[in-house]
Amino acid sequence: MVGFRGSLDVPYLVELNQGHDNNFNLIRVLAAVAVALSHSYLTVTGDPSTRPLLTQTGFTIGYHAVNVFFVISGFLATQSWMRSSSFTSFATARGLRIYPGIVISTLFVTFIVGTAMTALPATAYLTSPETYLYLFLTASLAEPSATLPGLFSGTPDAETVNGSLWTLRYEVICYVVLAVAGFLGILARPRLFAALAVPLGAGLFLLSLLPIAHDNTMVFGHFVRFGLCFGLGVIAYQYRSYIPIHWVGVVALVIVTTLALGHAIYPFLLYATTAYATFWLAYVPSGRIRLFNKSGDYSYGIYIYAYPVQQTLISLEPNLTPIQMFVATIAGSLPLAMASWHLVEHPSLRWKRPLASQAMKIPGLLKRKKV
Repeated sequence: MVGFRGSLDVPYLVELNQGHDNNFNLIRVLAAVAVALSHSYLTVTGDPSTRPLLTQTGFTIGYHAVNVFFVISGFLATQSWMRSSSFTSFATARGLRIYPGIVISTLFVTFIVGTAMTALPATAYLTSPETYLYLFLTASLAEPSATLPGLFSGTPDAETVNGSLWTLRYEVICYVVLAVAGFLGILARPRLFAALAVPLGAGLFLLSLLPIAHDNTMVFGHFVRFGLCFGLGVIAYQYRSYIPIHWVGVVALVIVTTLALGHAIYPFLLYATTAYATFWLAYVPSGRIRLFNKSGDYSYGIYIYAYPVQQTLISLEPNLTPIQMFVATIAGSLPLAMASWHLVEHPSLRWKRPLASQAMKIPGLLKRKKV
């Protein structure tokens, strides 16, 4: 059974944001699975319009799931900054959360998947400069959409190696902006934060009213979308003492957002509803559902491995249906995600303090929070 707070007892986000007993791990895994479901249709059909929820909401289920990731990242990264002892400590923690997993994943895809699945002779593939250029560009997230020679050229989503990684670059950009704001003392000064957040948020809101802001092929649109979703997470943390969390709020926002479908304000309301519902789901449902926290955080691994698994599956079995693809994808990517967490991601996080301590010794490096 799942327990809930009494209907008359309305807690504020600050009360709920205590310790690590929450549902964030579960939400992130479900979001990663939702992205895999969305991509199951794309990799089978090659047609982006076939993806679930696109007709009903105007956006795909994967789109909604990625918004959830950015809201959570904004909230937890701000919390991480406020609890960090230095700029270096924060940067080290964020870097270790992103890069060890993606480096190992890229090596796996480049040399294991690529060598096995390329249409080129193995020697030609392994000696091609494009192979090593892909390795560098993807592992660094400088260009996550790079291709590998002869790989997946005959699939419906031709030549795409890992169609999930492009969002990670924007997450890193959000981390950098947050760290600069923190280093300059903006996050620690409520009035200064409000003075800057209000006009910036208003600007992003106005831009979100433009159709071009929701064109998934435009970099401009990505900055508006991710800036708003990540920013809502930052604002939620900064003003957590003033945000009541209750299911009535979720229902009210869902109703208002549904009524706004087709209007210019709809995407922004969708982001706001996603954010509020995410915090409700993270902190209010309790009981056995919290047992999921005892497992590892497999969401990142599912996210970075699922697409290459899907492209491999459709190359080997072109007649898969989207649902068959989805089931096979989870079966194939979950073991990789578990290995990634237990052998790469979690062990890497143990290096946060030693690496931050060594980095602090480098002359001229930004070290302390400026408040």
